Amino acid sequence: MAKAIITLHETEGVSPLIAKPSHRLWTVLILLALTVILWQTSVLAVSAGIFLLLLLWCGIPIQLILGRMLLLLPFGAGAAIFIPFHTEGIKAFELFGFAATEEGLERAIVILLKLVNANLLLTYLLAVTPLFVLLRSLRSVGVPAVLLELILLMMRYFFLLREEAVSMFKAQRSRGMNFKGWLWSSRAYKRFGELMGVLFLRAYERSKRIYIAMSARGGLEGDTKMASKTDGEATVTVDARNAGGTSAEDYAGDAGAFPEFAAEVKNVTFSYGKIKALNGVSFNIPIGSKVALMGPNGAGKSTLISLLNGLELSQAGEVRLFGEVVRRDNGDRLRRRVGVVYQDPDDQIFSTSVEEDVAFGPRNLGLSADEVEERVDTALASVGMRDMKRRSPFELSYGQKRRVAIAGVLAMKPDFIILDEPMSFLDPKGRDELQALLDGMRQTGMTILIATHDVDFAAEWADHVLLLKDGKLLASGTAELLFEDDLIEEASLHLPRLARPFRLLRGAEEHRPRSVKQAAQMIWRLIVKGNDSTAAPKPDGLAEDRETKQRLAGVYKQPPY
Repeated sequence: MAKAIITLHETEGVSPLIAKPSHRLWTVLILLALTVILWQTSVLAVSAGIFLLLLLWCGIPIQLILGRMLLLLPFGAGAAIFIPFHTEGIKAFELFGFAATEEGLERAIVILLKLVNANLLLTYLLAVTPLFVLLRSLRSVGVPAVLLELILLMMRYFFLLREEAVSMFKAQRSRGMNFKGWLWSSRAYKRFGELMGVLFLRAYERSKRIYIAMSARGGLEGDTKMASKTDGEATVTVDARNAGGTSAEDYAGDAGAFPEFAAEVKNVTFSYGKIKALNGVSFNIPIGSKVALMGPNGAGKSTLISLLNGLELSQAGEVRLFGEVVRRDNGDRLRRRVGVVYQDPDDQIFSTSVEEDVAFGPRNLGLSADEVEERVDTALASVGMRDMKRRSPFELSYGQKRRVAIAGVLAMKPDFIILDEPMSFLDPKGRDELQALLDGMRQTGMTILIATHDVDFAAEWADHVLLLKDGKLLASGTAELLFEDDLIEEASLHLPRLARPFRLLRGAEEHRPRSVKQAAQMIWRLIVKGNDSTAAPKPDGLAEDRETKQRLAGVYKQPPY
């Protein structure tokens, strides 16, 4: 099976011969110009042979080359049929009363050879250069950078919409939708119209989320000069503002000392129209802490994240970040210190390659191209994605996209990072890898807040818990809150699974293991202690007395026996 005519990433086994994409583009353009100028049949034939050998030398499959040649059939047929019979000169032969001339035949051959040469050159360029790299290389031939960025973002958005359309189409087919005889079926047109309408609404919603993600990484401030890099050549960049990092001098004018809290929320209220998303919320997040933000859907977690990132301003009360009240005039600066990783990585990965996306934030900080490259390499290495830096996001798995999204935030070197449901849609291995990454981030002294519904993860990982419901803060404290039956029921959560077996053992109800290791240690102590203080369970693991059944009903809501 032939490979795709256009590639989205660097193809293994294919050598481009010319390393830099811009040099590659210029070489092809010059050769195309020479092909247009030359009219010698022998020269064009020899050049076509040389180009073919070079393509094969590069490792481009012969099937791909032949497939591209098939595109010449309409143009070649026109040249072969019309030109010989419409060129004046010495008669060569006659067909159906029309005379073909020798000059016409020679011109037709020359045009065919020109088409073959041009086709081989373009096949080489498209086969060895990823599409988005090729588009960025157009900057070297004078195409405005703004126009290229718009084209690249539109293409990225197009691919996202295509993925959504395909998934929606599959979902409809899985529920019995049949396009057999669709041309004459009004129902098929109705379903197609509904699909397009829903796709439009999804596109609108996704555009809002992408806008928020770009804002969170400094992409819409408008006054930051961006560093860029094309094939290793840096452009001049000047930006006097702080580009990340923390020092005590940052607080001298405000608090006079290094602050104790990364975030202080005091009696904050925020509404969307008449609906109160947050109502009188107050809490503190100590610097260097691991915080789990929990609550049911609609509790106000997303609104709170926007306030902590400075994307929204509180309508009542105040939000302080590192001792400084968040205002409209300092929101952009404070946002540099608070990174947000959103739930859907496709909302956050809006560039056309992994490297470009991770570089988006640092460039908006006004850093030099060399420093941007260093930050990109460091961030990708920290999430295990350095080997994927030149890949297109479309080629990544969901877990890989999640890691790239985290790398994009880490490259900005924030002091406080917020992750929205980072464990969702990850397989067990991906969850373990992400938790190891979070532990590594914590060792650097970073403050981490995770919005999650996963009680088991929060109980094991967090040292501080915030419980929200209906825009109000139910409780703020240590992870021990997750073992309070009444509180977690009010927050629409459940008891951590590791704690449930201990609720079935008389005298062990107060054991609160937060990890498998702690649970094993507690079980071992119970075994060693024997019957001194705990009634041993029956062989089937369940005591049959009324008291144990009542405890089971409290843990599982319905007794399982």
